Amino acid sequence: MLRNDRYYTFKAAEYAYTYSIRTYSTYIHSNLLIEGIRKKVASLERSGWKILFSWVKAHAGTYGNELADRLAKEAARSEGTNYEFTRIPKSTLYQEAEEETRQKWQRERTTSHKAAATKHYFPTVRDRLRTKINLTPKMTAVLTGHGMTRAYLQRFHLSEKATCSCGHENQTMDHLLFHCTNTSIQREILKQQISPWPASKQDLISKYQKEFSAFVESIDFELLLQSAQ
Repeated sequence: MLRNDRYYTFKAAEYAYTYSIRTYSTYIHSNLLIEGIRKKVASLERSGWKILFSWVKAHAGTYGNELADRLAKEAARSEGTNYEFTRIPKSTLYQEAEEETRQKWQRERTTSHKAAATKHYFPTVRDRLRTKINLTPKMTAVLTGHGMTRAYLQRFHLSEKATCSCGHENQTMDHLLFHCTNTSIQREILKQQISPWPASKQDLISKYQKEFSAFVESIDFELLLQSAQ
């Protein structure tokens, strides 16, 4: 910060900070340091000061920037520094509330015996939250293990048998995806796009979602149900 009579120039290495301070009249900022500077700027301007802002390159020998870095390091390394917080930013409260909710959800999910199929694709709540996915009826059935197979329908007495038309084993979702000869052509295309094979279910949805989604959508589940009758 340079002073010349009633003229101040603020220089900062972080453009985000200079922009946030410069727009002090627009809204209340959640960063307490920035908010404090902005209030000081407003006070100076009301007193007739002219305030300018500019960006400087970091670690380039600029005196003010180097001094700020040195003071920040000294404060961080000082064992005798007393910290006093009188305000907590709203963003911090939101983050803590979100994390607490995720942890509670994870605890309930871990102890629950439900959603076993889904857990293979999303081992943790965080895995699911950070994964963007287009949930079509077919993909929903695959991720949940609910519907579109003879084995599932038999559980609810909607089918007399669970065996697949390929004649090898029960028509479960895993069977159709990874073993059934009726889906071998589609599966070979998927295998050529993924290395190594077999991939875990978590990798299929996190690393190869585009290829896996195309594979799932290429399967005619309705036809396979009819063939198994």
